[in-house]
Amino acid sequence: MDKKTVKDHIINALDDLRQSELKAFRHKLCDTDFEEGVSIAKGKVEGADSLDLADIIVRTFSEANSVKVTVRVLRAIGENQIANILERKEGRQDNILERKTGQAGKMSGAIEGTATNAGGRLDLTVNGVHFVDRHREALIKRTPIVAPILDALLTEKMIHQELYTEIVTATTAPQSKMRMLFLATTAWGTKQKDYFYKILEREQPFLIEELQTI
Repeated sequence: MDKKTVKDHIINALDDLRQSELKAFRHKLCDTDFEEGVSIAKGKVEGADSLDLADIIVRTFSEANSVKVTVRVLRAIGENQIANILERKEGRQDNILERKTGQAGKMSGAIEGTATNAGGRLDLTVNGVHFVDRHREALIKRTPIVAPILDALLTEKMIHQELYTEIVTATTAPQSKMRMLFLATTAWGTKQKDYFYKILEREQPFLIEELQTI
């Protein structure tokens, strides 16, 4: 990844849109039902250019989530190529935790990699309590986007399709969705929780970094 900021990459992506496409992006940005419950008023983006839109997106959804929001809206208006380029620039071309493999065997390797990577900077289990259990309350309250986490868990068959559908389609706040997800973790062992941690670290790096210091 180059030295450009997240906002710079979003601006560059939106600059590739024609005026009619940018208008469609503004419209879809306001009409999209973002699961974190945040909405943007149409008057706020009316006539906004690429720079204005990037600023609004970053301020509204945070820098950590702004690329995912932008990519989602781009795909919704059919601009998949621009969405792909934006993902690549942010180092996210590969799906979460090598989900392209779709092989159960890959899960063990990813989990082992987590333990190796975390060993030098974080002990995931302290006094028999795993990181995700220790910080359950904070993770429930402060995880703003749940869908990518669910996608990764479903891909690795750590949750069933029924639970995935129930949580994704629930018209509730992210906190309620995370609480539903945590009910499934009660049946998980250490390896599954290590993998869950890896997903959280990928999707919410700033939150996990903060919790590591607590």
